[in-house]
Amino acid sequence: MPQTLRATSTLFEPTPTGFYSYHTPDGVPNQYRLHLRVLPDETGILIVNAASILRLNQTGTYFAWLKMQGKSESEIVELSLQRYKVEGELLKDDLKRFDQEILTIVNDPDQAPLMTDTGFETSNTDQPSDMPLRVNLCLTDRWESQQSSDYDELSTEQWKGLIRKTFDAGIPQVIFIGGEPTLRTDLVELLQYTEELGMVSGLLSTSALLYQDLGYLESLLESGLDHLILEFEPQSAQDSTNLQTIFNQDLFTCVRFPVHRGSDLYAWAIGLVDAGANALSFYAADLDANDQAAHLNQQLTNKEIMIEHDLPFPLYPASIDQPARLFSPEVSEHEYNIYTILPDGSLIRQDLPAYPLGNLLTTDWNELVGKY
Repeated sequence: MPQTLRATSTLFEPTPTGFYSYHTPDGVPNQYRLHLRVLPDETGILIVNAASILRLNQTGTYFAWLKMQGKSESEIVELSLQRYKVEGELLKDDLKRFDQEILTIVNDPDQAPLMTDTGFETSNTDQPSDMPLRVNLCLTDRWESQQSSDYDELSTEQWKGLIRKTFDAGIPQVIFIGGEPTLRTDLVELLQYTEELGMVSGLLSTSALLYQDLGYLESLLESGLDHLILEFEPQSAQDSTNLQTIFNQDLFTCVRFPVHRGSDLYAWAIGLVDAGANALSFYAADLDANDQAAHLNQQLTNKEIMIEHDLPFPLYPASIDQPARLFSPEVSEHEYNIYTILPDGSLIRQDLPAYPLGNLLTTDWNELVGKY
C-alpha cells in the first residue's frame, strides 16, 4: 500500500485492547477460527486455527477487530473508509489480500508457526507490550521414568490452570519442554486443552518414541500439536532416515543438532531438508566447534534454508552436568522477552533457571513481568 494509513486520534477511538475470538459462520466453505490480541499501540497478534501467528500493524489489526465484531466485508470497508484517508478501491484490495492471507494459512497449515510483519504498510511498535509472544512450559526435568525430579512437579489440573492464566494474559504460543516432556502421561491431555483454548502449541523432545511409535505420534497430532522441535545427535547410533515417519506428517518440524569439532554436517543437513524437515537449528557442542557451526550456518543460509536461533533448550537436573551450549551471535536479541515456566510453576527468563521471578501459581503474569 503506497499510503501510510493512520486514523486521526482526535476523531476516532483507538482499537480496544484485549483478546478476541472469532469462528466462521456455519455454511461458510472455508471454516476457520481466529484469536486476536490487540496491543496498547493498536498493533495486533492474530492466531489462525491455533496453528499460525500473524503480527499485524494498526490497519490490519483494525480489520481483524471489525471481523471479530461480526462485521460484513462491506461494513468493514465503510468503517475503514471513515477512519482512514484512502481510496475505496485500494482499501477493498487490501481487505481481499488480508482475507486471502488467512485462507492461505487455512489451506496450507504445514508452515512455520510464527510469521511476522504482516498487515499493509509497515508501522513501528511505539509501545511494545511486556508480554511475550511465546512461553516455554517445562513439564519435568526428568530424562528417564525412574529418575527423581528436583522439583515438586505440578499436577495436570495445576498445569491447566497455568495454561489458562497464560492464555488470559494474551500470550498466543507455548512450547512444551523438559527434561523429556513425553515422560508426562498427561502430555496429550495438556495439548488438547491448549488446542481448545486456541493457542499455538509446540513440543521440544529428544524421544525416539516420536519416530518409532506411529500411534503415539498420531495421538500428539490429533491432540492439536502444531510444531515439533526434535533434538537429534548426528553421531548417534540412530539412523536419521528414521525421521521420515515424522516428515511424512502434516507437522512443522525443526531438527536441532549439535555440531562437534571436525564434523562436516552440510550434506547431512541438506538431506534432512530434502527429506522434509521444515527448519534446522544447531549449536557448537564445544569451543573448538565454533568455526564449524558458523561455517554451516553460512552454507545453509546461502541455500535459503530456514534456521531457528531462539529455541529453548531442555532443563537438566542439578545433579547432572549441563551439556555445553554455545549460542551463536545470530540468536535473537529479543530472547530476554521469552519466559519459561519451571516444573513447580516458577517463572524464569528463558534458559536462566537460577533467577526465578516468582511463581505463577500464586501470582499473575502482569505482576511478575511488569515489574522487571
